[in-house]
Amino acid sequence: MQQETCQQPKGTTPLDIHTLHVEHVVLLALYTVITVANSSLYKGVKGIHWFSLYNLAAFLGAVSVALRGHIPDFLSIVIGNLLVVSGYLFFSISLTEFFGSRKRSYYLQSVLCLIAVVAMLQYGWLHNDTPKRLIAYSFILGCQQAQIAIFLLRRKRAALRVPSLSMAFMLSCLALANLVRIVGVATHGAPHNYLNGGTFLAWVIIVNSGLQCGAIVSYVWMTAAHLREDLEVQASTDPLTGMLNRRAIEVAAGQQILACNRSGAPISAILLDLDGFKQINDTFGHHCGDATLLTVASCLQNGLRPRDLLARVGGDEFAILLPDTSLEAAAAIVVQLHASVARANVLYDQVTSKITASFGVAQLQPPDTTWEQLLKSCDKSLYEAKRSHYASSPSLSRRTSSLNFADAELS
Repeated sequence: MQQETCQQPKGTTPLDIHTLHVEHVVLLALYTVITVANSSLYKGVKGIHWFSLYNLAAFLGAVSVALRGHIPDFLSIVIGNLLVVSGYLFFSISLTEFFGSRKRSYYLQSVLCLIAVVAMLQYGWLHNDTPKRLIAYSFILGCQQAQIAIFLLRRKRAALRVPSLSMAFMLSCLALANLVRIVGVATHGAPHNYLNGGTFLAWVIIVNSGLQCGAIVSYVWMTAAHLREDLEVQASTDPLTGMLNRRAIEVAAGQQILACNRSGAPISAILLDLDGFKQINDTFGHHCGDATLLTVASCLQNGLRPRDLLARVGGDEFAILLPDTSLEAAAAIVVQLHASVARANVLYDQVTSKITASFGVAQLQPPDTTWEQLLKSCDKSLYEAKRSHYASSPSLSRRTSSLNFADAELS
């Protein structure tokens, strides 16, 4: 196999493609360092190590191309190009794991890699043909980049939407650049030696370098947004039950109350706690207590409407916000929830037990305008329910703004 000879086309003063490739190598080396550091910083992010492999493969591929004339053509042409193509396979795997999508999303990438192996061996080694090799290489890369861009455009996670769109834009432009290279080579051809490709191919390299930088920055941005989303979820979620915590329902309730005040719609709330929960913990241990809380949480979630908000606001205390709900409608919901909790069986360590709860219900009434005031009315109603329960005369008492339910059969 003869090595490609360097022949500069007459009458042209092209940019030095070899120098541009060296600069591209330096940039990719920096990108690789950034992605490895990002990978170490966000170790818990799924797929992030595959993205580091993408950058490493692209870097090694660029090194191989930059060393053309100093290493065997098989390494420079075939292996170098295949490293870049395999890098986009790693890119696709990274995003698939990051978004938790099905693996079939990168099957196309695997097929394109196999096609690339055949094309590079055919046009880069067995029958060296630079124009055909560039067209095949550009087509494969363009398909890989377009597939990843489409994948990103179909993601629906709101917190990651902007960085995902940014990366999709960069990859779409890379695919477009490869299409331009295909048209240019098909129309005007290419010299036998790629390194003497002239200004057109040189600008393709420059554009690719800039867009790759943009894609990598977008990925780092996306991982940071993912971490911020996780932190926000952790800050607003009860770790045991997975429902809202006290702070989260305060924020959500404030927004709902403002909306209901503007529309004039009623808004009610329910506060409940479990009867004898301390004895459960003392007798059977905290693990049994956790099982009890999970059982009650499931009963409550199954008995609420999609627009209702449920939160664990204390050890065995739960709060429910009922938008567009009057006191009477809230009372009907409580009857259902009370019966559901009473019917539930708590299973723990091969022991089945029962649990009951007391409920306080209130509707927000002028001049009250805040969640704290509504919750205070519920708490007062719950206290009355508890007091009537301990007096062995459970009852349902009705007032103008609140109801309370003790642990009793309701009729």
